[in-house]
Amino acid sequence: MMLLGFGLMGQSNTEAVLEWQETAQLKWSDFKGQPKNLGDVVALTASGISFEFSIQDKNGKAVGFNSTAKAHFYPKRSWVHQKKASTHVLKHEQLHFDITELHLRKFRKAISNLKLSHQIKKELNTTYQNINKDMAVMQKVYDQETNHSKDTVAQVFWQNKIDRALKDYGNYKTTP
Repeated sequence: MMLLGFGLMGQSNTEAVLEWQETAQLKWSDFKGQPKNLGDVVALTASGISFEFSIQDKNGKAVGFNSTAKAHFYPKRSWVHQKKASTHVLKHEQLHFDITELHLRKFRKAISNLKLSHQIKKELNTTYQNINKDMAVMQKVYDQETNHSKDTVAQVFWQNKIDRALKDYGNYKTTP
């Protein structure tokens, strides 16, 4: 029996992270955290979106803003019980990270649609909070519907669903 978890984390300034890349997949060696004894839990992927912005103002009025956002995997917070690890479970964990990237792209799209105003700082923060809530919901539904990877038919469905969504939001991916 396999039960998998997902963690949504903020990034500390000193913590080593892996940035999501289209050409790279997670490996079990990326999971450096100490495994927890959580019954049938085999692995946990800790990932999240980091976000920074700056606002340019002139005479107290916002005249522009810049932002950067990235999807990260946190190796020291992610863990696996090596004796229970499998390629199938690793693909399930990779999809958690892919869901994080999908929400990063949705976030970038939402930012691109914001209008410059005196409320831009609040709007950026609200948009970030909302995308994190949406991502947490999707991560939970993914685990529920795939029964934490045990339902292989649902796992294939989710893989196809996320692959299509990443393509749909392809204009908002990180360029190398």
